[in-house]
Amino acid sequence: MTEHGYTLVSLMTRLTERDMAIVGDVHDHQTLTTHQITRVHFPEACARRARRRLQLLHRYGVLDRFRRYTPRGKLPDHWILAPTGAELLAYHRHVQVSDLDFHSDQAERLGYSRQLGHIEGLAESFVRFAEAGRGPGKLVRWYGQRECARQWGSRIRPDGYVRWRQEESVLRAFFEYDTGTEPLSKVRRKMVGYANLARHREVPSIVLFAVHSDQRAQHVETTLAQDVSETVGVYVTTHAQITGQGPAEAVWRVVGSSGSGDRLRLVDIARRHPLPEQGQGGG
Repeated sequence: MTEHGYTLVSLMTRLTERDMAIVGDVHDHQTLTTHQITRVHFPEACARRARRRLQLLHRYGVLDRFRRYTPRGKLPDHWILAPTGAELLAYHRHVQVSDLDFHSDQAERLGYSRQLGHIEGLAESFVRFAEAGRGPGKLVRWYGQRECARQWGSRIRPDGYVRWRQEESVLRAFFEYDTGTEPLSKVRRKMVGYANLARHREVPSIVLFAVHSDQRAQHVETTLAQDVSETVGVYVTTHAQITGQGPAEAVWRVVGSSGSGDRLRLVDIARRHPLPEQGQGGG
């Protein structure tokens, strides 16, 4: 019995598929704001309906929330997994709660974390990809940091993984959300792992970099130009272009190309790296 008086069995009859999708996304991204959850899971409903459902999940003890304060005022509600939500998610994913890397003090961990900005930005990138997937293209799969670590942690630690399908072309790429805090030398060392993974899987590693400024984009292009090969493809854009035009649009510059500097869409990148008939594995 939860502290709110609901048993796990009783909650299973109250929660919808969308509720469990919300629970999964909140866990996978560590936290999502009310607005982000609304845009992904209630795209055609009013914001009030989304807030009511989140309040209900909070009353059930499935989700919890925290709100940080800044000199400019309150930040929005950030939703996190509550202990009961962790038990439910573990049941649905056929794992133990310990396998979820769940911490009951998640609010304190995130609320005071210097990494919250990165976590929020990466979550917003996921939301933008999900929204773009309602257009001509489709977001078939997205992995956050936790699932990426589980899939490829022995070789690489990307921030995300995206599988995109459009016009009969499929792109499977790793996503790096760069805030400019890492030295470029460390960014370049990541490419060794991507190159090794490409050799291991015998398919190219495609890496999408989203950086915080045009200047950073230029520096990343210059630094990584020598790391591009037939087995490693690198593309870069800015956070502003993802949030403005959208990740599916022509916002991606080719790193290491001596071409015209034109920007590509996700479907254009997919066409540059056609997949073999057999899947890459891992999504």
